[in-house]
Amino acid sequence: MKRMWLITLLVLAGVAAALAQETITEPSTEKSFPSRVTFTAAGTEYTLTATGVAVRKKVIIKVYGMIHYMQNPPGAGSRDAVFQAILTDGKAKQITMNFSRDVTVEQITGAYRDGFAENATKDEMKAIQPAMEKFVGYFTQPVKENDVFTLRWIPGGTIVPIISGKEFEPISNPVFARVLWSIWFGEDSIVDREDLVARVPEK
Repeated sequence: MKRMWLITLLVLAGVAAALAQETITEPSTEKSFPSRVTFTAAGTEYTLTATGVAVRKKVIIKVYGMIHYMQNPPGAGSRDAVFQAILTDGKAKQITMNFSRDVTVEQITGAYRDGFAENATKDEMKAIQPAMEKFVGYFTQPVKENDVFTLRWIPGGTIVPIISGKEFEPISNPVFARVLWSIWFGEDSIVDREDLVARVPEK
């Protein structure tokens, strides 16, 4: 009986370990990411679950593989409803990008500026201008292959950028946070946004 209990415990421990170590691979770039992430911000611990992975391409060149995480992702529903939920403040979210090629400072900052301009109205651009300049100013070094960028959206509209392992000062602006996320989740997404919610059940 004791032996049976020991075997059972070992099996359960193995299952738990396997779940804890589960990874998700973006097939085009072959970049792998954990299926869950946990972090602490402003004294609150968050556990986020992956909603999907995607690849950013410039013409045919693979720039980076990425994954999106969300705190308590929405249940089954229409894709439009899922995108709306992701672009709404209230739950912690995270984007992680693992680069497949080198990128210059001018290319990365130019891409962000274009992304903001394409996803914000004129009034929104005025409202986020200081936040955008602060954010773009964090990118002062060229990106190298296998560099990792992490962007966290903390409830309340705060963006925490972690660039190549260095965490920068948070930017608190709910409009900026939504516009930033719209680069990947808006109607003019620079990736296939359907891939970024592929792990969320579709109703």
